Amino acid sequence: MTHAEEIIEAVAALVGQGKNLFTRREVRDEIGVGQHEWLYSYTAIFQGMRIDQPGGAPEVGKRFREVFQRVERGKYTLTDYGKRLVNKCRSTP
Repeated sequence: MTHAEEIIEAVAALVGQGKNLFTRREVRDEIGVGQHEWLYSYTAIFQGMRIDQPGGAPEVGKRFREVFQRVERGKYTLTDYGKRLVNKCRSTP
């Protein structure tokens, strides 16, 4: 599983818990990686998945682009596309 897939799986789990807003920390905790690994292996991928990414993030596959949107400092939500992707993920065994 790629890091982007792990991030989507983690967000799907958070959504399943009723969360509409989430933090990177919650995603990281759901994946189960430490802060160091998150910082060096996941955070840039997370940035690349944002619809409002500030630039400089690595290119992620088309499937994983424009999934999240920052709604306030440190808090994110799913875009409409992100909701469809997460719902698809949650319905696939």
